[in-house]
Amino acid sequence: MTKGRGFPARLAALRDELTASGGGYLLGATLAQSVGQGAAMACNAVFFVHIVGLAPGEVGAVQSAAALTSMALAVVIGPIVDRTGARAVAFRLGLSMAGAVAAYALVFDLLGFVLVHLLVAALRTGRQIGENALIGQLVDARTKFRAYQRSVQNIGFSLGTAAAAIPLYLDTRAAYLVVIFLNAAVITVGALLLRAVPGAPVSVPRRARTAWRAIRDRRYVAVGLLCGLMEIRDSVLTVGLPLWVVSHTDAPKPVVAALLFVNTALVITLQVRASRGAATVGGAARVLCAGGAALAVGCVLFGLAGGTGGLWTVAVLVAGAVVLTFGEMWTSASSWTLSYDLADAGAHGQYQGVFEMTSGIGVLAGPILCTTVALSFGFWGWAGIGAGFVIVGLAARRLAGRGGPGVHQPVPAGTG
Repeated sequence: MTKGRGFPARLAALRDELTASGGGYLLGATLAQSVGQGAAMACNAVFFVHIVGLAPGEVGAVQSAAALTSMALAVVIGPIVDRTGARAVAFRLGLSMAGAVAAYALVFDLLGFVLVHLLVAALRTGRQIGENALIGQLVDARTKFRAYQRSVQNIGFSLGTAAAAIPLYLDTRAAYLVVIFLNAAVITVGALLLRAVPGAPVSVPRRARTAWRAIRDRRYVAVGLLCGLMEIRDSVLTVGLPLWVVSHTDAPKPVVAALLFVNTALVITLQVRASRGAATVGGAARVLCAGGAALAVGCVLFGLAGGTGGLWTVAVLVAGAVVLTFGEMWTSASSWTLSYDLADAGAHGQYQGVFEMTSGIGVLAGPILCTTVALSFGFWGWAGIGAGFVIVGLAARRLAGRGGPGVHQPVPAGTG
């Protein structure tokens, strides 16, 4: 009976913890935005290639250009967040992004796609920096909250991608336009929820407003770059692994979907538990190193699957996906802690902007690395990528774990 009474109490405590300081609004915004993003991710490429008539290479080139643009703008947007207020920036750029996403319906050629997609990418980056800074200002247990946010995000992605089956089946312009407008609508809902977050400071103390304060923090930039390299893991899962399974193993093609489902299910159910050891800078440094090792083991298992047969191939691929997912969860949780705890508490906009910029390293390098190294050199290519994860993890542990819990002290709320 005690257990029965204890569980509702723990559930109520969890509810209060997540909804304190506007956390409920933040999680609601995350769910809304991720449902739309999941549907858009499944449909956008098909829409622009099959309906608009762009070449796949053109779509890929514009996406790479958008990533570069976002990296450059992230450093500029950070100081704006600190001066204007994180909540205001997240709300305004969220509304602007909704309008830009709706403008995809007006794209009929390459020039239109370039203009709209670059605008959407820039606004998405700005909104994300504002939202991350808002979490830094309001939430105490940031890593734990980000873990719950990651689980909610994956639930939204799953719902969005499942709903995308309908327009993909119909495969008409009208069906894809419904996805575009619904995505714009839920982005608007997310922006309104961010606007409703209570208690957010309008601006930061004057001391923290020095331009380019974060970019001159060499330790922070270096740690951010190492965490950014860890994000190559996403390309391993979404680019390298599907191509490897289809072209270099005897596993049935539907196995690719099963592996992605395993990844999503594990993140939804275990991300919070996996983040427990990464709540401090020292713990995050150790967990990041362990995560790099797990990513390496996952890569080696994928490489080994190229030389097995039958059910053994499927078993090795599933084992690799499980281990890789634990590496993903550990490195993600560590990155969240380091992005906040190594930052100046009075300049979260600037520091989150720099961290967003450094994260783009993995987005840019990942697809190239997977398609050239892993697919070209087989097992040894996968092993080489795995060795890179280990080296990055060791370097991050040495650098992030040096000098105590962080180089900055919180700025009193009334300063300035």
